[in-house]
Amino acid sequence: MFETGLITFILLIIVSAAIAAWPVVFAPAFRTARTYLTGSCCLSLGTGIITLAAWLLPAATFTANVLADDKDVSALKAEADPIIGDHAIQIPAGRPDWIGQQPSSSGKIHTISIASGPYATNRESLQALDDAIVKATKEYIAEQLNSDLAAQLITYDARTIKRNFVKDDTYHDEATYSVGKMHENFARLQFDQKFRTEIGRRWNQVRASGRLLQTGVFAGASLLVVASIFGYFRTDHVTRGHYNRRLQFLAATALITIAATATLALRFIPRL
Repeated sequence: MFETGLITFILLIIVSAAIAAWPVVFAPAFRTARTYLTGSCCLSLGTGIITLAAWLLPAATFTANVLADDKDVSALKAEADPIIGDHAIQIPAGRPDWIGQQPSSSGKIHTISIASGPYATNRESLQALDDAIVKATKEYIAEQLNSDLAAQLITYDARTIKRNFVKDDTYHDEATYSVGKMHENFARLQFDQKFRTEIGRRWNQVRASGRLLQTGVFAGASLLVVASIFGYFRTDHVTRGHYNRRLQFLAATALITIAATATLALRFIPRL
């Protein structure tokens, strides 16, 4: 809501500035400048459109794929939720001892036992297990780095987690419930000191990048403020004070727009 209001405010300021600048831009003193500026603006506009398209198209494709995956997972979960009932569950013999254990954070290797829950098919059970290990890994990262935001910015997919932190600690069987035999899959996550060091290093890089972006926003805003003030005095001198009030309004508009745009940009940079 705040971002929408701020964008609307910036657009209104820009429109007002364009109306106020119209007579100044078409003043005879700026005839030569207009010629060069028109060509530069066309070149900049074309470059900007190409850059924007190159940035938006992959992002749109990625977002569409993510939404499609989310819908598939939601549909899968909706179809897979079993009705267990109150009858006794018959668990087959041979389950490893680590199944059902509480998470352990003692020692060099921290372990977390994950269960998919009962599902009608093994495919549904494996999908549920993948979702569970990704969720457990995010919770572990958030706990180790003491930041929920870290778990959103430092991510691992299910394939990477199973390859590096599960390895051979997996198990599958079919337990008997009131509705019949149900597939269940289990995995044990093992996070060593190397992994904790890695996520700490990545988190430090993310925080440094965020601070660098914030510094860049402040530096860019400062340069634009100086340029606006210089442009005001320079233009006022060229026009010999004929558009003094309009130029003052334009300078004030530029400063407000710079401040609003910088505030909006900072809203999209996570505070780390």
